[in-house]
Amino acid sequence: MRRSLSGKLILSYLAVALLTVLVVSIVIQLNSGKSLMELVVEQQTAFLSESVKTYYVENSTLNGFMDYFQRTNPDALKSAKPGNQSGTGSGSGAGAGAGQGRQMRGLYGLVDSEYKALFPTFGYPIGQVIPETKMQGAVPVQIDGLTIAWIIPDSTRKIELSAEEQLFLQRTNLAIILAALAGILVAVIMGIFLTKMIVKPIRRLTRASAELAHGNLKQQLPVTSQDEMGQLTATFNQMSSELARVDDDRKRLTADITHDLSTPIQIISGYMEMFEEGKVALTPQRVDIVKTELDHLRRLVGDLGTLTQVEAGGLDFQQQKINPHSLLDSVYQTYQPIAAQKNVQLILAQNVITPDILVDAGRLTQVLKNLIENALRYTGKNGMITLSTIYDDKVHILVEDNGSGIDAEDLPYIFNRFYRADKARTTNSGKMGLGLAICEALVTSQGGEIIAKSEGRGKGTIMEITFPPQK
Repeated sequence: MRRSLSGKLILSYLAVALLTVLVVSIVIQLNSGKSLMELVVEQQTAFLSESVKTYYVENSTLNGFMDYFQRTNPDALKSAKPGNQSGTGSGSGAGAGAGQGRQMRGLYGLVDSEYKALFPTFGYPIGQVIPETKMQGAVPVQIDGLTIAWIIPDSTRKIELSAEEQLFLQRTNLAIILAALAGILVAVIMGIFLTKMIVKPIRRLTRASAELAHGNLKQQLPVTSQDEMGQLTATFNQMSSELARVDDDRKRLTADITHDLSTPIQIISGYMEMFEEGKVALTPQRVDIVKTELDHLRRLVGDLGTLTQVEAGGLDFQQQKINPHSLLDSVYQTYQPIAAQKNVQLILAQNVITPDILVDAGRLTQVLKNLIENALRYTGKNGMITLSTIYDDKVHILVEDNGSGIDAEDLPYIFNRFYRADKARTTNSGKMGLGLAICEALVTSQGGEIIAKSEGRGKGTIMEITFPPQK
């Protein structure tokens, strides 16, 4: 039979409550009887001590204390076993058999300051010296710091309780049992309540996970706490959002690949059919169109191959120490005429003294060219593109433009394959959306980092590449 988590939690709470109540009950029950007996002994000791002090103050001696005590407290020396004159434990009181009435329980005897028995003690008659070995645990009776007598309590605490004391002990035990039952009941109620609180978010997660498994990826649950369950729920929400985003990217990727492949294929196949049917002549201009579309396909396949190689770790990097400003100067010389033709001002910032970086110069040049081409594509006439380096604890290479910019919602995804921030842009015609993905793969594979910064649409873009310095 399958047990639910709720049942297991309730049983665990109940088991803990039962164990706790059982241990507490046993400890209290064992100590309650002992404590009661200790209380009896303390009361009898205090009672006898006051009598000794009173007699000594009146007579300046303890001679004859036995007779005085019998006269003033006729019920205090009743023996539990009449005829037993030893007074040595077994429930007998000091001076057993000396009178009738309430027993002097829990005391072995009474001696003066010279250890002479004032009551018959341990079988020793009144006036006989008690050995020091018998004085262990004796309680001194003092007046103004002077010890005038010693009371010898029963160290075994084996005394017979009176009917009233036994009734008190029984009531105490009953109260313990009732408290235990009440504790168990409260534990069950609290267990049910706490279990519902714990299991409720788990059940929500279970239902949402089932929906996720059936393809309903956009599952969001309320985060009702800041504990581990709340963190788990927040993580689930993040996972669900990421899965939904990846699924959307996959669908868009499929659509983009289909579009980017189908367009040149349709153009090429259309011309081939027309050539075969003789509808058009094979002219150099039409051959160039076919070759252009074939180049388009080759670039797409090449870019996908490069990206796959980099991500699989199969691309060979020839890393060496290179000054980043020299790389910027090289690509500046290459693209300055192209930028001038488009009426875009390409600026190489003043040479900032920066340490070398360990990179593959060819691969990093490929990245910089891609970034500059993107900047030229999205920067209008009379725009400006600036190439610069910054050095703090790391080396930063920046390609900054004042072009169309990127919306904040698109920034986290622009390095994804086939991602286009503006789906309606016609300026991106002929580009597959793999350039920035390749840039990121080439940079991160060499131990660097690349990020995009933009304050929004129409406010330009900064592409920043960061590498650790090689000093």
